[in-house]
Amino acid sequence: MSDLHNNNEILEYLRDMNDRLRSLELRIADLESRNSPHVNDKMAAFLTVPDSIRKSLFAVSKLTSCTADEVSDITGRHRSIENKYLNELYRAGWLERERRGKKIYYSLSNKADSKTNEYWSAVEEVENKLDQLLG
Repeated sequence: MSDLHNNNEILEYLRDMNDRLRSLELRIADLESRNSPHVNDKMAAFLTVPDSIRKSLFAVSKLTSCTADEVSDITGRHRSIENKYLNELYRAGWLERERRGKKIYYSLSNKADSKTNEYWSAVEEVENKLDQLLG
């Protein structure tokens, strides 16, 4: 009986930790969004994404919904690095994420706010220019 009691305590502890982690992620995302400068120029808004994670952003934009493994296949970087970059993009509002079973899927943010729409139109603009230049 004590094993069952201990298992229930462990499960409750893990649930509590998960709730706290989610709360912290929301608070961090809120703080980061407050500290992000608002940029009116579309191209300049896109350039606010650090070079190191821009490659990940382009990879996700090519896929409808993807995991860090799928992004790493495109970028050639290790999955753990992509996971870090995808989480940074999520916290910055560029991506949405959804847990399906044991995997986390990332997709382009569909938020209706004007800042996100500016970002995505900037991404599309850059992709179109690259397509024109590279054929």
